Amino acid sequence: MAIALDSLADPAPRLVRPEGAGRLTGLRERIAGVRRRRERIRRLAGYATLGTAVITVAAAVFLVDWLAAPARLGRLGLLLAAAAGLGWVWWRQVRPWLSIRESDLDLALLVEREQGIDSDLVAALQFDWPGPTAAESPALRDAVVDYVAEFGRDWTVPAQVAEAAIRRRLAVLAVAGSVMLVAVAVRPDFAIAFLNRMALGSLHYPTATRIESLAIGGSRIDLRPWAGGEAVSPLGRPVEFEVTLGGRLPELAEIRLRGLAGGDRTTLDLTAPEPNGSGGWTGRLPRLLDTVDLQVFAGDAWTEPVRLRVVPLPIVDIELAATTPEHVAGRAGEPTAGHGDRQLAVAEGSSVTLAARCINKRLAAVAAVIDGERFPLLPAEDRWALAPRGTPLEWIEGDVRFELLVEDEDGLAPEQPLTGSIRVRPDTPPQLRVDLLTRLALPDGSPRLDWTAGDDNGIRSVDLLLERVVAADGDAEPATGIPPLVRQLATPPAGGRFGPAELPLTGSVAVPLASLGLVKGEQARVTLRAVDDRGPKPGRTATSEPIVIEITDETGLLASLQELDERSAKQIDALIERQLQVGDLPPLSSPSEAGAEPLKAASGQPPSETRP
Repeated sequence: MAIALDSLADPAPRLVRPEGAGRLTGLRERIAGVRRRRERIRRLAGYATLGTAVITVAAAVFLVDWLAAPARLGRLGLLLAAAAGLGWVWWRQVRPWLSIRESDLDLALLVEREQGIDSDLVAALQFDWPGPTAAESPALRDAVVDYVAEFGRDWTVPAQVAEAAIRRRLAVLAVAGSVMLVAVAVRPDFAIAFLNRMALGSLHYPTATRIESLAIGGSRIDLRPWAGGEAVSPLGRPVEFEVTLGGRLPELAEIRLRGLAGGDRTTLDLTAPEPNGSGGWTGRLPRLLDTVDLQVFAGDAWTEPVRLRVVPLPIVDIELAATTPEHVAGRAGEPTAGHGDRQLAVAEGSSVTLAARCINKRLAAVAAVIDGERFPLLPAEDRWALAPRGTPLEWIEGDVRFELLVEDEDGLAPEQPLTGSIRVRPDTPPQLRVDLLTRLALPDGSPRLDWTAGDDNGIRSVDLLLERVVAADGDAEPATGIPPLVRQLATPPAGGRFGPAELPLTGSVAVPLASLGLVKGEQARVTLRAVDDRGPKPGRTATSEPIVIEITDETGLLASLQELDERSAKQIDALIERQLQVGDLPPLSSPSEAGAEPLKAASGQPPSETRP
């Protein structure tokens, strides 16, 4: 009996059948099988108790978290309390079941108590084990072993474990587990939220009222708990809020604002939309000067804190830099810059670089809209610049208006639109003047034409155009099928242009009428043509007023001269009469002399001397 008590106090290693011990083999195997079964029962009892405790603690934690909605720190404390409770259950209710170790002798003592056979079974097992006692009393050993081997076939080894109540424990665990599975199947959204919150996430349990969206200043905020929603607002500007609700609509919705330093708290009541109107609940702050955290509360729903940062608007300086083209007189390659000015005057053909620089924060994107087309600016050092190549600013031909679209690192734009203009000093076409003494000529005549050509920058060529014309409805039109004759009047120097220092060009040329083969009654038209210099661009062509020459013979030419003399005489008479009326002429000695002297002067003859 002392051996059995010792085995209970200090679990001994399980007995393994040694060599030579074969009469109690069957009994030993029965005892070993029962021992293993009893061990499984104890483990099942312990784990069932632990499982029931886990489900109960999880349900309790869920109820507390659902009803109280603690923050992360509170949920961490709740998890620590749950872990402490499960630790107590393990130590007091589960560990004793798992720490018990039974030997064959322990079960033998149990059989003796159940069968009422005193200590014969224990003795037989000890005698059947080779040891020091085997040589002391062989007869006694054999008798006890034979007795137990003969009657042990009818003994029952108890397999049940006292106080295990395995069926009751398993039933409780099954009921608790079934309730949990049904709850998860009915509301998986609650289960997902619970697991997320136990992992110190930010999910909310489903509520009757749903906060579907939040927009601040027109920008939609991501309300997912893990997104860490953030918005920006210009310093000192009004802030507009719009909240969209779903589910069971509440009677009141509000936004609670709190300063970062734990300062003042402000509550902004939201205005519900019209019964049949669209949109959401709206609110407006007159201005905001400091960064705050805000939450939306509506019915039983609320949002995680959203950081609303107050930032200044970008202050953008526009820079315009123009490069004057090489062909412009006196300003070749001269750069013209304007810092802060949104207007610039440049010579036609100039190239303009547009740049923007923010003096108080960084910019995220800048684009220029010119003539309805958008051109992005590229960052370069401390500014954003638009290279003129490939844009309307590469070669300025007319006035240009532009607008800059600016977005800073906070997604904000300047308060006022950034617009500007580039005015052009136009490059005028060449100025031409021609003079022909007579409009009548013989078919083989060569009347002399005087001409002058000038320009503000330079001239590439000056030509004389001579063409045969016919009269049609009072207008002289070029004769069809006969190309005009072109004669170059000025040959440009090696540079291919006449520069400002060489202008204006003047000259006199004989018009070769004989080359047209005209006869009396026909007409010829003379035109002066000049092309100015505009650098790489084609020059602009200017033409003088055409001069029409009538072809006649010698008789017609003399008649024309006589008619011209008569008109000249009449003009001289009119001039003398006006002078007599004014009294500028001295008194004449006689009436005949008074009429003769002016005629002599008009005819080019020297006037007669005036006598005293």
